[in-house]
This record gives sequence, structure tokens and C-alpha cells, in this order.
Amino acid sequence: MIVADLVSNSGVTDPTVPNLTVPGPSVPGSAVTDAAPSALVPPASVPIPLQGCLYCHAEGTTTPGESRKLFGLGTAEPIITCSSCGAVAQFEASDNVDGWRIRYRDVNAAARFYYVKLHLGQAGWLDANLALTESRRGFIQRLRVQQTQSGDLHWLRPAPLSPAPPLMSPDEQVYLMLNPASVQNSTRAIAKGARTFNLRAEGSPQDTGRLYVTDRKIHLLGHRRDWSHKLSDVQYVDYNDQHWRIYVSDGSQFYQGENLPNQLDAQLFATVVKALSKLGDGKIESRTVG
Repeated sequence: MIVADLVSNSGVTDPTVPNLTVPGPSVPGSAVTDAAPSALVPPASVPIPLQGCLYCHAEGTTTPGESRKLFGLGTAEPIITCSSCGAVAQFEASDNVDGWRIRYRDVNAAARFYYVKLHLGQAGWLDANLALTESRRGFIQRLRVQQTQSGDLHWLRPAPLSPAPPLMSPDEQVYLMLNPASVQNSTRAIAKGARTFNLRAEGSPQDTGRLYVTDRKIHLLGHRRDWSHKLSDVQYVDYNDQHWRIYVSDGSQFYQGENLPNQLDAQLFATVVKALSKLGDGKIESRTVG
């Protein structure tokens, strides 16, 4: 059962995570050891200790260049452009090979880059350690989305709870736990078959608490009462940069959870719910909203 982030709680030691840094120390004004590709040396001849794109994880696709200046205004930092995903970033070098910083100016907003768009593309300046960490998390997140879409949910390590909380059967397999989450009423009823779900529409909160997703149901242990819906009651799953929503019954009620640190992001959460519904013969729709 996944209760927190991808790296610390999912048992990920995947050797396929690419190493995008050039190994070995560097000396200011000289080439990076282990023969860094010459194409990665910026105009100022300061070695860039990267051999691939932190955003899309393609290797050998980044090209440095000078920042464009308008009327003499602009930045002195070199610009790194990826020919694979189109990401453009400013790079600030350092005498210390691990002391560089990066800031993305333009990124690819395709659904497969959901995590890195939020944690690299919208993060401003990042130091080397944090940029590499978020890049690795983004690679793993994209892998997990692909696995989940193919029906492989073993990485979640489902298990029953003992003792089982109210409304949950002892043999239900818990796949996800998130806290906090809420159950809300839609501001207006959704006509059956209509496609007027609006992620930005405000709801009327009914309760908040700890949410569990099992192989059969969605449970919310609220402060006021306990709530439960079968996966077959789920009509629609949606997400954006801020949160996910699961509309149930006639769409007049939904569960919602925010994008928070140390919990599954909204895209991956929505993807898991959709996959569980398919495995349980439920009928569910899902879409991506950036």
C-alpha cells in the first residue's frame, strides 16, 4: 500500500533510471573528466556537467547556447535546449561541479511530463541536488503511470488492513491511502451522460478525513461520519495541477485530494483509480487537464 512519495515508499531501485550527470570532478575553465561531449560546452567555456535532459531524460539531446538579449537586456547564463522535448533552461555554473543551478524557461506540457512540469518547469531556480532528485522522481513517476495504464499494479503492494475500519471488509486489498481528502457536493447536479464536469468549479464540502482506495471501494473515514462508494459507482476521474477529483453516483458528489508533498501526485492517483475500476469491471472515464 502506497502512503507517501514514489521514491521513499515504493521500493524503487530501478537501474534503468538514467544517469544524466557527467562523472568525475571538474576544474574551472577546463574540460570535464571522462570526456564530456564537446556539444555541451557553453559559449563561456564553463563545463556543464550534464549529458542529457533532466526534463525528458533523453541522453545526448541538449545543446547550449547564448541567452537572447533585447536592447542589451537579458541574462549572462547559458541556455540549454533539448531537441527531444523542446525544454529550454538557464544554467548557472559553479566552481564546484555539484554547485550548479538550473531554471526552466519553457517546457513541454504534454501529459507524460506532468510531474516534471510541476517540479522542474514551475519551480524557478533549483540547485543541483534538488534538480537531480526531482528529475529522478519524474522519471519514476512516468514509469509508474505507464505500468498502471498497462494494468500492472503490483508496485503498489496492496494489503488488507487489520483491523479493518468501518464499512471496509476484512479481505479488501488496500492500494492507496491519502490524508487529508474530502467529500463534497457539486454546486449543481450532473445530468446522466452529460460531460459538464468542471475541475475548477467549487464544491460544497461535506467532510474531510483519511481516504482509502481498495480493490472494491473508495472509503473516507471522515470527522463527521464514514463514507463509502463502490468502484462501479465512479463516473468520472479528473485532475489538474492542483488536485484530483473522483465523481460518484450521478456526479452530484465527488472526492477530492490536493497535490501535496510526500503523497502520490494527482495524475498518478487518477490513473490508479481508473485502472482499479477496469480490473473490477467498473466503467469509468478519465481525462487530463493541465
